Amino acid sequence: MPSINGVSSPAMDYASEAYSANLAKAAQQQKAEQDLALLAEASKSVTPAASSGSYTTTDNLGQNINVNV
Repeated sequence: MPSINGVSSPAMDYASEAYSANLAKAAQQQKAEQDLALLAEASKSVTPAASSGSYTTTDNLGQNINVNV
């Protein structure tokens, strides 16, 4: 942030930190809104078989395991 005539260095440091925090908050809020939108979209396409019941899958060693949801 550029300096302003007549404003002390500590005041400029505070203003710069407050401005940066405000930008970070806005970015965090925007990301949260995008994440919520993605979750809402993903939840629309969940099939009943994937969300409840019993099905078989394999673990990372290739063994069959039963999963009840």
